Amino acid sequence: MLEHKQTILMPPALSNSSCWRSGPITSWSGPGPGELVRAALILALSLGILCANLLVICVINSRRYSKYIHAQPRYLLTSLASNDLAIGLLVTPFGFLPAVYGCWPYGEVTCQIQALLRGALTQQSAVILVCMAIDRYMCMLHPHHYHRHSSKKGCVAVMSTTWIASVAVFGALVLPRGGYYFNGSGLLACDPFFARASLRILACCCFYFPTTMVLMYCYGSAFHVNKLRLKRVVCVNAPEVVGGGHIERLVAHERRLSTSASRTMAAMSLGFIVMVTPWTIQEVVAACTGSKPPPFLDFLATWLALSNSFWNPFLYWLLNNHFRRISKELLYTKILCRPKPLGPKQHCCATSTGGLDICSIGGLDLSGMERCSMERCSMGRCSSLSLATTPPPLPWETGPSCVGVGVGVGVGVAGGRESPT
Repeated sequence: MLEHKQTILMPPALSNSSCWRSGPITSWSGPGPGELVRAALILALSLGILCANLLVICVINSRRYSKYIHAQPRYLLTSLASNDLAIGLLVTPFGFLPAVYGCWPYGEVTCQIQALLRGALTQQSAVILVCMAIDRYMCMLHPHHYHRHSSKKGCVAVMSTTWIASVAVFGALVLPRGGYYFNGSGLLACDPFFARASLRILACCCFYFPTTMVLMYCYGSAFHVNKLRLKRVVCVNAPEVVGGGHIERLVAHERRLSTSASRTMAAMSLGFIVMVTPWTIQEVVAACTGSKPPPFLDFLATWLALSNSFWNPFLYWLLNNHFRRISKELLYTKILCRPKPLGPKQHCCATSTGGLDICSIGGLDLSGMERCSMERCSMGRCSSLSLATTPPPLPWETGPSCVGVGVGVGVGVAGGRESPT
């Protein structure tokens, strides 16, 4: 019976890659065009990650944006942005000088800490995306159970536990001597080192495949159920909107905003899958064959995966109108010290039954407009300047109408303010 023994790999000595290694002094040549291009890309990506994630943290935790998002998604997005911010602060900048000089200039302790953070922060990013997918799954499929059991403390506890677990796993791997090495072709910084090829394959598969399967299942199931809900059409008597039947409208409005938030988070998850797939394939192939990828492909795949920390906030900015508007307002008022750009003044009336806001009339969105009480203004004033000339007939003036469950049509209402996502 043949016995198969796995080869134990040894990491390359860091002293051989150090810029301060002992030995005969050789003439140093300046960086070439390729090294300068690599350094410029690393610097630009690091600055982009820092600025984009700082913007996300500031905007989604501002008072102006609080009415567009629930507490639990806000904590999850803040955790993801904070994790990506740490990557842009503690991981990617360390590749700038090695890209220029081709060696590690910081020392062994820094290399060890940086390898630990590289593994733990990358894994934590995938874990947070999984938590976001589960959050959206519960919100879309089981909204009553979700709103009854979701809490800030539970969200913070889950994020803290997963962070401690990620640090503990990679700490056990990296902190012993020989658990890290200088990756001079891909990351251009220190990476965790796996003594066995099987451990390297296992780490890549645990990082990629469970994350991908959970993301696809959660978002696929949520959107499938939402599509079935759109097909169910019920007739609702329009006068009930101002009367006692406004709960159905609240549910429809809440569902519409939850669907919008789920699409944005699904796009971020899809971006993660696209960005990390080439790096995962490269790592598995290199571990199976025992070969080393070409430096150019190694650099491209590694930094394409790290660029996901920039694309997450960019996709959120691109697909969220409220986020773009409030970001622009904060840019004008807080950074440029200019008055907020003014748009056409609009009004939105609050009814006297339950303090409800009329958020849309005839399918036209009036959310975010100024409120006035029903006793002091008539329904004719509840319009924007664009509606002043040819106001559409109100639903209760035309009789009963058919509306789809799950879609904000007719008159959308929200208790006191627009319902958060």
